[in-house]
Amino acid sequence: MLGRAELLVLALGLAATAQKATLTLDPPWSTVFRGHSVTLICSTSHSPGQSFTWYHNNKSFRYTIKNSLRIEKTRMSDAGRYQCKTPGSGRSDPVLLTISEKWLILQAPYYAVFEGDPLHLRCYGWNEAGIKGIKFYRNGAHITPSNVNSELSIKQARTSDSGKYHCIGSMKTTFTFTCEMSPAVSISVQELFSSPVLRAAGSGDPIEGSPVTLRCVTELNPQKSDTLLQRVFYKDSRDLEGARSSLDYHIPVAGLQDSGYYHCAVQTVTSSVRKWSPKLKITVKRIAVSQVSMEVQPLGGQVMEGERLVLNCSVTLGTGPITFSWHRKGSSQALRTETQVSQSLVYEIPAATETDTGEYYCMASNGNAPAPSPGVKVAVKVPVSLPHLTVSATGAWAAIGDVVEIRCESPRGSAPIVYRFHHEGAALGNRTVSSRGPGSLALNVTSERDSGTYFCEADNGMASGPQHSAPFHLSVLVPVSGATIATDRMGPEVMAGESLNLNCSVESGTAPLFKWLHNAEELAAVSGLGLPTAVGNTLHFGSVQLGHGGNYQCIASNQLSPQRVFQAPSEILAIAVKEHASPWVAVAVSFLFLMGVVAALVFYFKCWKKAEGMFFSAPERDTQLPAQHEPPGKGLPPLGSLGLHAEDPLYGNVCPLEPESGEVVYTVVNIKKTSGDKPKETLPRDNEEYYVSYTVLADPKPTWESAAEVRSPEGGFLPANDIYENVPHL
Repeated sequence: MLGRAELLVLALGLAATAQKATLTLDPPWSTVFRGHSVTLICSTSHSPGQSFTWYHNNKSFRYTIKNSLRIEKTRMSDAGRYQCKTPGSGRSDPVLLTISEKWLILQAPYYAVFEGDPLHLRCYGWNEAGIKGIKFYRNGAHITPSNVNSELSIKQARTSDSGKYHCIGSMKTTFTFTCEMSPAVSISVQELFSSPVLRAAGSGDPIEGSPVTLRCVTELNPQKSDTLLQRVFYKDSRDLEGARSSLDYHIPVAGLQDSGYYHCAVQTVTSSVRKWSPKLKITVKRIAVSQVSMEVQPLGGQVMEGERLVLNCSVTLGTGPITFSWHRKGSSQALRTETQVSQSLVYEIPAATETDTGEYYCMASNGNAPAPSPGVKVAVKVPVSLPHLTVSATGAWAAIGDVVEIRCESPRGSAPIVYRFHHEGAALGNRTVSSRGPGSLALNVTSERDSGTYFCEADNGMASGPQHSAPFHLSVLVPVSGATIATDRMGPEVMAGESLNLNCSVESGTAPLFKWLHNAEELAAVSGLGLPTAVGNTLHFGSVQLGHGGNYQCIASNQLSPQRVFQAPSEILAIAVKEHASPWVAVAVSFLFLMGVVAALVFYFKCWKKAEGMFFSAPERDTQLPAQHEPPGKGLPPLGSLGLHAEDPLYGNVCPLEPESGEVVYTVVNIKKTSGDKPKETLPRDNEEYYVSYTVLADPKPTWESAAEVRSPEGGFLPANDIYENVPHL
């Protein structure tokens, strides 16, 4: 019998014999250029001094004392699979060496890459030629990260990093730069260990009070059999005891609280690789609850706002701790959940609010599927609050023809709610709403009578009674229409230097504004002329000038908003401005005036005789004028100087038609026999074809009002100057 020491030595020898040698390359790339050198290194756990056997494509080709073998200036025939061994170890795993004659190669590790290992790739040019614009590809897809040079590094490789890799770059060959692509290199990132699976000992769901054992199972890659793994167990995503080397998790006595979803995770000690198992549902069984019911107080579920609401959930069957939960239909969250060793439990709302209205039910479970109770309806009655009245009119204004929506809404109150609308105390109508929301009424604005104060009231039939809104005042705007333009003159002509007022009026319209146009353009200052003043609907000219003549138009407008503007243009009014007579004209008028005085005196005596002694006198004038004397017969200018013909009769003073008409100022009248049409605005004589034209003795600023006073029989005051129309010759 061998002793214990001999057995230990034998075991160590067998272990050493079974251990493989390890072969590595320097540089550590599986692909090199033809002509480059490569060193093979063989490593064992034995002491140095032993011989090493080298294999190429499964054939031994060299023996060395050193553990390294250098291949100088590689040739294409040097490509293949290499292995090494020592007398005390097994043959190493093969290493594949590739020799390339391309301009550009992608160098990858010669050794197997596992999950969590770093992965380095190098894009390398012939004779270490400089390469520009290097890009890496995996399975034809571009994967070059930013700030990368000739090497691509992946810190922790994953199986998803497997694939065919190649690189491209621009390198200088003979005389120019050309774009080269390396041959593809297949890289396989091997799985370190398989995805774990969590299993429960036994079959079926565990019974309450029995032990439960969970085991996390995985398979480690044989090439990495010396890798240490850890396991972490979870229940409902909660870590149970942290990382452990054991495969199992034990529950000594299972209870309802142990029901749930379990899973485990397997990881390396450095956590470089971590994998999770699928979830496993564990349900600890017990006698299920049944016949769940719920009662509500007050009975019938009708409760006033602020009162106490009680929901009592109970079960007829079921053992052990029971979990009760209360729910409202339409909500995914439970109102309350509580576990208790009891067959009934109460949920209380101390002061019910309107939001507590709805249908309620409860659920009970002792580890099995929860059993629901029938639903119970609860209605919380809320008195209606003060309503709020809104009108769709902009800025509390509406125009005739608009349709205005009047809305009434109470922020709180149980439906149905009746909304009643009022205008200036008169009822307009009512609306009933069966759910939360406003009542509305459409108002057709037809006249200004629709303006005034509006309010509404809300009523849901509760003891608090109807509630009234605050009043709302609506103003109605009448769009402008029928604009007319007028002047304070009796005619369209005005003398330069006189004052003039133009008035603009409308048939209808609320607060109209007026704009003035002169010759189809908006009124502006004329070069060298004074700008008239616009006040309200009047355009005032203090001193009319010749440039003020032309066509005038006013535009009346009002608006409901900047987007709704109403306008009414007037017709066009033409204003003619006449210039004062020149000094020569004034001299001629004065001369005619003197001649008229002489003729008037002559006519006076003739008229006096015809009137058979009728006598009248004129009152004194307000202004101091030279006394009227009958001029002597001598010294009168010849008729030709007055523009008269010798055969034309000469008239003196003209007798007024009525003595009460006042003082008369006379002039020389030239009576001509007409052969054509009669002068305008003259009266025909019965027995003669002669007509009398009279001269207007103008005041420096005569007015139509002064002329009207002269012609008016009621006028008691006569101005210093008078205007006479054509009067039939006596």
